[in-house]
Amino acid sequence: MNMYQIEVVDQADNDLVWKILQTLEQRGLITLKTGDHVDAEKATPATEEQVQEIIDEAELAPYYSEKEAKDILNL
Repeated sequence: MNMYQIEVVDQADNDLVWKILQTLEQRGLITLKTGDHVDAEKATPATEEQVQEIIDEAELAPYYSEKEAKDILNL
Protein backbone atom coordinates (compact mmCIF):
# COMPACT_ATOMS: atom_id res chain seq x y z
CA MET A 1 0.00 0.00 0.00
CA ASN A 2 1.27 3.47 -0.88
CA MET A 3 0.57 6.50 1.26
CA TYR A 4 0.52 10.04 -0.12
CA GLN A 5 0.32 13.45 1.47
CA ILE A 6 -1.53 16.04 -0.57
CA GLU A 7 -1.10 19.77 -0.18
CA VAL A 8 -3.63 21.96 -1.99
CA VAL A 9 -1.65 24.80 -3.56
CA ASP A 10 -4.54 27.24 -3.96
CA GLN A 11 -7.03 27.25 -1.09
CA ALA A 12 -9.72 28.29 -3.58
CA ASP A 13 -9.44 24.78 -5.06
CA ASN A 14 -9.68 23.02 -1.70
CA ASP A 15 -13.35 22.03 -2.13
CA LEU A 16 -12.74 20.67 -5.63
CA VAL A 17 -9.80 18.56 -4.49
CA TRP A 18 -11.78 17.26 -1.51
CA LYS A 19 -14.71 16.25 -3.76
CA ILE A 20 -12.37 14.41 -6.13
CA LEU A 21 -10.81 12.52 -3.22
CA GLN A 22 -14.23 11.65 -1.79
CA THR A 23 -15.34 10.32 -5.18
CA LEU A 24 -12.26 8.09 -5.36
CA GLU A 25 -12.97 6.85 -1.84
CA GLN A 26 -16.61 6.08 -2.72
CA ARG A 27 -15.41 4.00 -5.67
CA GLY A 28 -13.19 2.03 -3.31
CA LEU A 29 -9.97 3.18 -4.93
CA ILE A 30 -8.54 5.01 -1.92
CA THR A 31 -9.00 5.38 1.82
CA LEU A 32 -8.97 8.89 3.24
CA LYS A 33 -7.44 9.83 6.56
CA THR A 34 -7.46 13.45 7.63
CA GLY A 35 -5.05 15.21 9.98
CA ASP A 36 -1.72 13.92 11.23
CA HIS A 37 -1.87 10.14 11.37
CA VAL A 38 1.66 9.22 12.33
CA ASP A 39 1.97 5.90 14.11
CA ALA A 40 4.53 6.47 16.87
CA GLU A 41 5.65 2.83 16.68
CA LYS A 42 6.41 3.13 12.97
CA ALA A 43 8.09 6.55 13.15
CA THR A 44 11.47 5.78 14.66
CA PRO A 45 14.51 7.97 14.05
CA ALA A 46 17.10 6.66 11.63
CA THR A 47 20.40 5.51 13.04
CA GLU A 48 23.57 7.34 11.99
CA GLU A 49 24.49 4.28 9.91
CA GLN A 50 21.12 4.44 8.10
CA VAL A 51 21.55 8.18 7.51
CA GLN A 52 24.99 7.59 5.96
CA GLU A 53 23.55 4.84 3.75
CA ILE A 54 20.76 7.15 2.55
CA ILE A 55 23.27 9.90 1.75
CA ASP A 56 25.51 7.41 -0.08
CA GLU A 57 22.61 6.02 -2.13
CA ALA A 58 21.48 9.53 -3.03
CA GLU A 59 25.05 10.16 -4.28
CA LEU A 60 25.20 13.55 -2.56
CA ALA A 61 28.48 13.04 -0.68
CA PRO A 62 30.78 14.15 -3.52
CA TYR A 63 28.88 17.40 -3.96
CA TYR A 64 27.62 18.42 -0.50
CA SER A 65 28.81 18.37 3.07
CA GLU A 66 27.17 15.88 5.42
CA LYS A 67 25.07 18.65 7.00
CA GLU A 68 23.94 19.95 3.58
CA ALA A 69 23.05 16.42 2.45
CA LYS A 70 21.02 15.85 5.63
CA ASP A 71 19.18 19.14 5.04
CA ILE A 72 18.46 18.25 1.41
CA LEU A 73 17.11 14.83 2.41
CA ASN A 74 15.28 16.18 5.48
CA LEU A 75 17.16 13.84 7.80
